[in-house]
Amino acid sequence: MKLFAKLFVLVLLSVTLFVPAVLAKGERAPVAVVLGRNEVVNKDYFAAGDTVTVSGTVNGDAYVAGGTVLIDGTINGDLLVTGGMIDIKGPVKEDIRAAGGSLTISSIVGGNVTAGAGTIAIDPTARIAGSIVAGSGTLNVLAPVGKGITAGAGTLMVNSSVGGDILAGVGQLIMQPKTRVAGDVTYWSEKEATIADNVALSGELTYHNLPKTKTKPGLAKVGLLGASGVFTGTALIMAGIAFLTVFVLGLILTALLPRFSEKAVGMMQKNAWGSFGLGIASVIVLPIVAITAFVTVIGIPLGIFLLVALGLLCFVGHIYAAIFIGRGVFVWFKKEVHRTWQLLVGLLILVVFTFVPILGWLARAIFVLIGIGAVLFEKHSVYKQMRLRHLV
Repeated sequence: MKLFAKLFVLVLLSVTLFVPAVLAKGERAPVAVVLGRNEVVNKDYFAAGDTVTVSGTVNGDAYVAGGTVLIDGTINGDLLVTGGMIDIKGPVKEDIRAAGGSLTISSIVGGNVTAGAGTIAIDPTARIAGSIVAGSGTLNVLAPVGKGITAGAGTLMVNSSVGGDILAGVGQLIMQPKTRVAGDVTYWSEKEATIADNVALSGELTYHNLPKTKTKPGLAKVGLLGASGVFTGTALIMAGIAFLTVFVLGLILTALLPRFSEKAVGMMQKNAWGSFGLGIASVIVLPIVAITAFVTVIGIPLGIFLLVALGLLCFVGHIYAAIFIGRGVFVWFKKEVHRTWQLLVGLLILVVFTFVPILGWLARAIFVLIGIGAVLFEKHSVYKQMRLRHLV
């Protein structure tokens, strides 16, 4: 898969609003990023590509995105990773936060694991010192977990020791013979768990039945009240994963284009109203041009491109709006911090805005529009950087 590579190129194309003819010059060669086994990074590490392999040592946090990601080195900090296929074989001293198609962990993790993926496998060779919070189609926990498990999954299978509670909304819960749970097991499902004879539960086992209802094929077969509990829990997990994904992509985008990012945020500070006006113009004009292009068959590809570009332009504007807000907060408190903290605080504030009716959404829209306008003001700069990196 080339999930991140395609997304990243589309983001860059959208912020420049470059015409599809640019792509006619030929496809970019696949990008393979490798941190060699003997290499040591004594700071935070950023990497993005079609394939990313981290075999060396990172004495800081690692931010990684790629179609295929292999971590078989040592991460002496947090690991934030997104990708199509993620395989973590090396030790991670602190937390893992991951989002992708499939995730396999077969190493020692000194902190917590927060993940969202189609399939998640915690192999028997792994050791998770903290807790697991996950949303997945299939979640297999075959290694010891120091604390608890909170999960929304189609199938949750446990065959290891769990040092805390298990709280899950699942289609099926399976506890195999090696399962040892130090706390309570509470789960919501249409059917009771499959529990082997040798399973040891120190706490209470609580089953919340979701009654089956006669509905048309393809519709949810859950009771309204019971389902609300599962959906609420799963929604919270997936919302957290979505936030994490935006955070990771934002860090990688700003790490790969540091000068452009600083210039765009600086433009927001110097010319906020001008950026706001250009942002409004872009979200009005682009859809009109795209719809007009759809009138002719020849213009359909251009219309699709413009709509995709607009969506990704909004994403990039959202990232820079968050940095702008976070930077303002720390300036107010007279603190100088890394751009990572500015992005994190800004994203959290934008999330808070969504809980404020009307005014909150309006404020969020204004900041994002300012970010979009600032990106467009600096489009020539980013195009130059793209040319230097042979992306177009």
